This record gives sequence, C-alpha cells and structure tokens, in this order.
Amino acid sequence: MDSQDSGDVLTSMIQFINNHGEEQAEQLKREAEQEFTIECEKIIGNEKDRLDKIFESRLEQEGVEMKIKQSKARNTQRIKKMVERNKWAEEVFKDAQTRLQERMAENTDEYKELLKNLIVQSLIKLMETNVKVMCRQSDEELVTEVLDEAAQTYKDLMKDNVKMLNGAEPPLNIQIDPKKYLPEYNPDNPSASCSGGVKLHARKGRIVISNTLDDRLGLCYQESTPKIRKLLYPSY
Repeated sequence: MDSQDSGDVLTSMIQFINNHGEEQAEQLKREAEQEFTIECEKIIGNEKDRLDKIFESRLEQEGVEMKIKQSKARNTQRIKKMVERNKWAEEVFKDAQTRLQERMAENTDEYKELLKNLIVQSLIKLMETNVKVMCRQSDEELVTEVLDEAAQTYKDLMKDNVKMLNGAEPPLNIQIDPKKYLPEYNPDNPSASCSGGVKLHARKGRIVISNTLDDRLGLCYQESTPKIRKLLYPSY
C-alpha cells in the first residue's frame, strides 16, 4: 500500500471515529433531554398533586370554619331569643309577686288563714317536737294569732291519720324565733326580699322547711313557665 492509499484509509478512519463520536454525543444528548423531560414532568406532576391536596385541604378547612361560624351565629341568635323570652317571663313573675304582696296586705283575714295553712303544711313535713317559726317582723302579730290554731290542726291531723300514734296527739313545742326574721318586702329588689309566709326549722336549724309566698309562687312559676312563654311567644 503506497502512501496515498495509507493517507486515504487514515482519513476514512478519522472521519468514521468523528462521525461515530458525534452520533454517540447526539444520542447521549437526546437521552439526557428525555430524562430531563421525564424528571421535569414527574416533579411537575408531584407538585401538582401536592398543591391539589393543599387546595382541597384548605377548601375543606374553610368549609368547616364556615359551618362553625354559621353554627355560632345560630347559637348566638338562639341564646339572645332565650334571654329575651326569659326576661319577659321573669317580668311576669315579678308582677305576680307584687300583686300577691298587695293582695295579702289588703286582705288580712285571708292572709291569716294562709299563714295558718302554711304552718300546718310545714309541721307535717317536719314532724319534729321542737319547732321554731321564722316570719317577717311585720307579720309577727298575725303569726302569733294563728300559731296555736295551726299547732292544734296539725295535732288533730296526725292523731287521726298516723296509726302509730294510736289516737294520741303528738308532742309539739312551737314558737316564733325571736332572733331571726325574714326580710321585709322590697318592690325595688323583690328577689332579695320576702312577700310573706313562713320558714320553720328544728334541731338548731339543721332541718328547715321554707314555705314563704315567694317559694309557693316560684313553684307555680316553674310549672306555668311553658304556658307563660306560649302566651308571650306563640311560635316558641
């Protein structure tokens, strides 16, 4: 092989090597671009999923918060209505308390009979031998007038209805407590005053039966509250 032929062969080999290298470089470049594209799509997909989850979570949280706000608003409105209804119901109670006080003040005989019956009821609940009566100082005279009659009525009821007494009267020592009086009625502060009635206590105050007019009116109020609210608020 002469020098010309050798040069041609060498040139062909160099060209082949160069072409082959370029093809490999191009292939590597394409593969790198493909891998980059795939990786980018993967990253973008993962990020999209993450953002979707965050968005859904925030929407859900906002929905929960909105429901909580709506619930609080409804509860606040409901409480306001209840407070207003209770306010008017209490006004009815206070008005009844005032009217009761006025009626008892105007009808002494009726009030005396009521005091006697309240004392008898309290004695039956207590069933004690030594009893003291608490009343308003302004009622002390009336209570004194009915005390003996109330005691005798109690004894007669017990004698006739309690078999273990065998027809005998139960022993009873009852007197007005000279050291303790119920508060006088105050129209400006009826809740801290007393409209009338009595409290009986025994065994050094360890047993107490409260039978004031306010107690009895309170019982009537509790039983009548649904009716009062129905009258004041038909849609309640």
